[in-house]
Amino acid sequence: MRRARLKVAGVGCEGCVAPSKQHFVRVAGVHAVHVFGSTVEVVYDESVVSLRELLERSGVEKYYVVRVLSDEPLGGQRAEAGPVLRLEKPGREQR
Repeated sequence: MRRARLKVAGVGCEGCVAPSKQHFVRVAGVHAVHVFGSTVEVVYDESVVSLRELLERSGVEKYYVVRVLSDEPLGGQRAEAGPVLRLEKPGREQR
């Protein structure tokens, strides 16, 4: 499974990007689509569809300008991942 973050620009405002979700959910191998303003996050199975195929099959590039921000394994560590922040409740000893 992979997660692609895409910057999607419509003809109008950021709200005009929300309908782009429907283009992605119709593609075999897509498990989830989330829209955050002009950023669209697509979770897909790379054994079924590649990112390039996903963009082509969705037809989204016919209606929107799409720029790939990231494409990474879901749940995996990115190469540039920083240190892990560990939060403790006040008054508890660290183990």
